[in-house]
Amino acid sequence: MENVLASLGEAIVLADREGIVVFLNPAAEELTGWSESQVRGRPVRQVFASSPLISQLVERTLALGQRQVCADVDLHLDGGRSLPVRASSSPVWSTKGSLEGAALVLHELTYQRKLEQTVRRSEQLARLGAVVAGLAHEIKNPLGGIRGAAQLLADRHGSDREIREYTAIMIREIDRLARLVEQLLILGTPAEPRAEPVNVHRVLHDVLRLCEPQLDGKGVTTVLQIDPSLPNVRGDADQLAQLFLNLIQNACEAMEEGGRLTITTRMETDYHIVQERAPGKFVRVEVADSGPGFLPSTLEHVFEPFFSTKPKGTGLGLAICQRIVVNHGGDIRVANIQPRGAMVTVLLPVDLKK
Repeated sequence: MENVLASLGEAIVLADREGIVVFLNPAAEELTGWSESQVRGRPVRQVFASSPLISQLVERTLALGQRQVCADVDLHLDGGRSLPVRASSSPVWSTKGSLEGAALVLHELTYQRKLEQTVRRSEQLARLGAVVAGLAHEIKNPLGGIRGAAQLLADRHGSDREIREYTAIMIREIDRLARLVEQLLILGTPAEPRAEPVNVHRVLHDVLRLCEPQLDGKGVTTVLQIDPSLPNVRGDADQLAQLFLNLIQNACEAMEEGGRLTITTRMETDYHIVQERAPGKFVRVEVADSGPGFLPSTLEHVFEPFFSTKPKGTGLGLAICQRIVVNHGGDIRVANIQPRGAMVTVLLPVDLKK
């Protein structure tokens, strides 16, 4: 029985009829950070002292002989950490029908919550996109007319210094608005990605070459930690180039006084992530900077359209990045790293077609 439980991916804790822990499978050790030798022989109430709802499930099972479930509860761990889990406790019966103990099963909900959040953001973007695309189309044409008029005015009265200065300001600001409109159109009506094999390293090298003047001008050192043996991803090379261009430019802007840009590629091996996404394998691309990182209060908002931590930012860059990644069937996440900086992680599906 222990060999069977040890092979399961779910975290399982067994307690005897007295509520004493007698077994902890490897998945439970990984989830909690406790070793079996630490908790074996200790009462469930003591082991889960900081998570009383979980220990109460086991106690009710032992008292009533019935399965108990808590759909969403925080599992508090050592070091002040906590994880959202679904907890269930089932009675363990002997062959003679007597209650021998209880089996506590813990299923981590962290990745499920992140996936639900990603779906909600995608739905919000889809609703917003329809409105934004309509507005952008209505704005784009008048902007072209205004720019043309300003250019004509500059051509006819170029000898007048004041008119030349004012028309230059007008054209510069119109061009800025035009770039914003283009971003809105990309966000509102994104093109369907072409499904073809793409060498992600080639895309990254092309983007880095394009960003080289900006990186050198800021005094940013680029470090590549790539695995050249990685398979191709399935997607659109142009859209992926736009994705990594946005991420690298964001990282560069975050390092105002220079720093270190680290790009890492590898296969995604996290069991939970792979299980939560569509079946298949994923390539993981990490873009990390040594800037100040994000304020904890802003991390959950970084993919929202028009949310920006930069004084002159439009708040559309990361929203567009997320739209591109989701359309490719992948995932994108942002986190702060120690001792300093931020990291964007992109998961892209491997091209499985031969």
